[in-house]
Formats: sequence, structure tokens, C-alpha cells
Amino acid sequence: MKNLVICGCSFARGIGCVDLNKSPFGILLSEKLNLNHISLAKGSSSNFSIYLQAKYAVEKIKDVDLVIVSVTSYDRTEWFKEKVQNDSIWKKYELEGGELSNTDVNYHQYPPHGENTYQQTIPFYMKNDKDYTGEMFTENFVGVFDYLENFVDTKKHSTYYTRFDNERPERTNVLRDYYLNISDLRIKRLYDIGMINLAHSLLKENNINHLILTEDSYYEKIIPKENLVNVSWGELSKKYPDSLKTLHTGETGHKIVYEKIIAKLKDK
Repeated sequence: MKNLVICGCSFARGIGCVDLNKSPFGILLSEKLNLNHISLAKGSSSNFSIYLQAKYAVEKIKDVDLVIVSVTSYDRTEWFKEKVQNDSIWKKYELEGGELSNTDVNYHQYPPHGENTYQQTIPFYMKNDKDYTGEMFTENFVGVFDYLENFVDTKKHSTYYTRFDNERPERTNVLRDYYLNISDLRIKRLYDIGMINLAHSLLKENNINHLILTEDSYYEKIIPKENLVNVSWGELSKKYPDSLKTLHTGETGHKIVYEKIIAKLKDK
């Protein structure tokens, strides 16, 4: 049996669905197409890490029939766990050489894989990959703000944000300051579009059938319409909110996304 690979953030993983083994659009799609379902999607994924997911699918997963790349919001970032204080720009170049991989991303601490991160905990695909290190955070800035304002600033402990237990608050505060005082989402949006286009190019170069789920019309300028499916997770979450109250869409929203993908595949 060939494989269906899902790349994306919590929406693509199915957060909001009561049963992650039954209701997410990827599960519905795999059953319809008679494909083995593999999800590399993870809560709080950035578009950079979604590119790494697509790269992993190309390089590490055999017999891929279809890849779904679900674009996430542009207000997200990545960083590595603190090991060495890089007080020298030249030392930084020395320490940070080499390629990055999806095996660097800390799946074991994010929904729905980390303990106390979701009402249903399931293993992640790369758990037994010998190259898995899980030392890179991918986080939305809303999560950073929530952690700092509701737990660090109030000196409370969070079972959900245990991934930050070993992060110095001073270091995490840098992210808050960067977002408020330096970051510009217009610039970040273009960076992220470039990463998704890189994923598209990689999949295309390797002759892997793929669809990209997005509501951003800019992609129509650089990616063929045959590879694009108009999906707005935000709108679906407003119109069909999940019963778990996670600010995601639920089973109805995933059924709609599934139907859109099936319709697109019929048109191709």
C-alpha cells in the first residue's frame, strides 16, 4: 500500500477532533484513496518546519502517492534549546553549520504527542528514527505571550508548557520583545511563502503528487493552480468550532476540507 503524507500544523494534525484516529481530513482521505496515512503535522508548526516535513517525506518515506501541505499562519518562529552561550559571532558560525532536518523538531513536546498537551496522546511518526533529536522549538508567538504572561509573570507552573521548563525566562522574553518591537508580518509572510514554494519545488522535482492548502491568493502567482486548494482554517474554526473548545475546527470542518481535496483530485 502506498502512502499519504500530511504536512502542517495542529489544524492539519486534527487538533479539535475528538478522535484523532478517525475524524481528521487526512484519515478520511486515506480511507477514500486506500492509502496508508502518515501525519508529520504537529501543533505550533511554522511554515519553515512544514517545509522540513515535506523534505522528510521526500528523503525518508518510500512509496509516497500524495503529499498534502497545509500552510499555517505567519506569526510563528523557531529556535534551538539553549546549550552554549554564543557570545562570539565567529563561534556562532562554527556551531551552526550543517543541514537541518525534521528530526531536529521537538515533536515529543507538542500536541498531540507530548504528555498533557491534548486530550488524546498519540505517538509521532519519527519516534523510532535513529536521527531524531527533537531539540528545535517551533512556536506561534501567541503561545509565547500566553506562557510568559499567564505563567512566568505570575510565577505559576503549566503542565502544557513543560517544554519551556528549561528555557530561561530572560531568553524567552527576547522573543516577545522581538515580535512587538522588530518583527514585521509583511516581511515574515514573504519569507514563509518562500518556504512553502521551496516545499512545492522539492516535491515537484521528485515527481511527487501534492496539494497545498491555503487561503493566501499570492500562491497563485508562483504555484500552479492544479496544486492549490482554497482552505481557511480560521474561517472553518469560526463557522464550525470544535466541541473541545481548542479554538480549532471540529469534525465538520475536517469533512469540508476532505471534500475540497477530493473535488480537486477529480479535476486534475
